[in-house]
Amino acid sequence: MSELVIPIDLGFVNAYLLRAKGGFVLVDTGLGGQLPRLEAGLEAAGCAKGSLKLIVLTHADRDHSGNAAALAAEFGAPLAIHEGDKSALELGIAPERHGRNALISLLMALRRKSRGAGAARGPHADILLADGASLSEYGLEARVLHLPGHTPGSIAILLGDGSLIAGDVFSNRRKPGLSPFIWCSEEYGASLERLKGLAASIAIVYPGHGSPFAGAAILGMRL
Repeated sequence: MSELVIPIDLGFVNAYLLRAKGGFVLVDTGLGGQLPRLEAGLEAAGCAKGSLKLIVLTHADRDHSGNAAALAAEFGAPLAIHEGDKSALELGIAPERHGRNALISLLMALRRKSRGAGAARGPHADILLADGASLSEYGLEARVLHLPGHTPGSIAILLGDGSLIAGDVFSNRRKPGLSPFIWCSEEYGASLERLKGLAASIAIVYPGHGSPFAGAAILGMRL
């Protein structure tokens, strides 16, 4: 496990607090109802108001961005996301996706029908993170990897110690694997191949759902 990464368990989804020089960077924020649990995790880690330098969203899905507006206002921290998910975040309109098997596709269709047409708008993004962007100005040796496939603007954060904060590019509820929900299979496949090329420099993967796993597991994954 990395000394830089503090996992915050928010039920079925994870947030990650990253130790930076002179403060912290938070990756993802959980569902809206989990704000007290997230605040408790930040407090336990010693992250007080004024010490949170940046909030990064790996993508715009509500289980990752649900507390972003409240937390940004409370801590006075800027909110960052990739341009590909900016509209989805601010307008509350998720991209159409399919499941990686027929059962998951059916469950997604039923979920969309139950939600209806209404969508809650989300917060404004202060910073747009491009592929390769450095987080050094926030005191963190890390770079952004744009890895579209789950959503158009999905990103991961690769730290200097080999930790990959992966969002929903990967999951590990039962075993390390890919996200069950895909926006574009072609894009996802290209992102996976890119990560396989980087696997030697990835020591440990911190997924949006489930437990951390060794980076070497990426090499055996297939779409």
